[in-house]
Amino acid sequence: MTIVAGLLLAACSRAPQFEVSGVVTGAQGQMLYLEHTGLTSTEPEDSCVLKEDGAFVLHGSAPEFPDFYRLRIGQKYAVLAVDSIETISLVTSQDSLALTEAFIGSPQSVTIARLRRSLRENPIDEHRQFAQQVIMQEPRSMAAYYAVFQSKQGVPVFDMYDPQQRKYYQVVATSMNVWLPEYVRSKTLYTQVLGAMNAERKALNDMAMRQYIDENESTFLDIALPNIYGDICRLSEHLGRVILLEFSTSQIEKGNAYVLALRELDNKYNARGLDIYSVSVDPVKLYWEDWVKNLPWTCVRTETTDPLVTYNVNSVPTMFLLDRKGQVQGRYADFEQLEKDIKKLL
Repeated sequence: MTIVAGLLLAACSRAPQFEVSGVVTGAQGQMLYLEHTGLTSTEPEDSCVLKEDGAFVLHGSAPEFPDFYRLRIGQKYAVLAVDSIETISLVTSQDSLALTEAFIGSPQSVTIARLRRSLRENPIDEHRQFAQQVIMQEPRSMAAYYAVFQSKQGVPVFDMYDPQQRKYYQVVATSMNVWLPEYVRSKTLYTQVLGAMNAERKALNDMAMRQYIDENESTFLDIALPNIYGDICRLSEHLGRVILLEFSTSQIEKGNAYVLALRELDNKYNARGLDIYSVSVDPVKLYWEDWVKNLPWTCVRTETTDPLVTYNVNSVPTMFLLDRKGQVQGRYADFEQLEKDIKKLL
């Protein structure tokens, strides 16, 4: 009874594994490695010395999420897509190992092998067409994930910063995020795609800003609006100082944090020559008055879109930095780069 209980306990405590078996001919006496290919490193799982007939059986710890592994002899390796405790087998030769499609039990590994062969044998533009088909057929698959990250001689097959090619990253990122939201590969890819999209938006905004500055290089665009007391306050009254011109409303998301960030800039740089000129687009005057009544800088409100049209403002909050001559030096949606540029102008 004790022996049976011990055997049952050992069986229950054994971690689940997947198995890779088969034959690799022409490699007698050489080491065959099974390795896990993670996001940042490749780690060994199992290995064996190939005997005369080339037969082998290797095991790896079953992954929590589908992942990549490789069978390697020297510098040649085959890529495996492993899902949990499946069993994969193949029969190939050492010379054919790198591009073998002879996998049984792993259709994703077969597709990955075809992607690798296509990339090796075809020009990158021609291969991209095949990779696009793989991605669109099953965007949440490991083969689709593998496809978007292929490169040839250091050149990526899909450029994440090219809007036309980025859509393939996007479809894979979205599919994996829905299917496996907690998977580190899903999270990382989704973050990378968002970063590329934000970088593109920033580049377009910077380009528009450069054009705006060029077109208005010798023109000061004044604003004259009433404060909470009804007094007309002109933007031009602040010429000679660096001006932070900001357009906002009491209804913006995270409004308290936004005002605190403005306060911090005012506290740090007003004495050194920075003035803040706030233009509100609040439709309700009472909300705006309550919003700005304790703010120490110039706060005005507009009931028309004229100031927004003048400065090409399409959304709030939007901030502009003007030099001491009143020339626009930059347009901002956040505070990190803004503060750096304030320091340069003071």
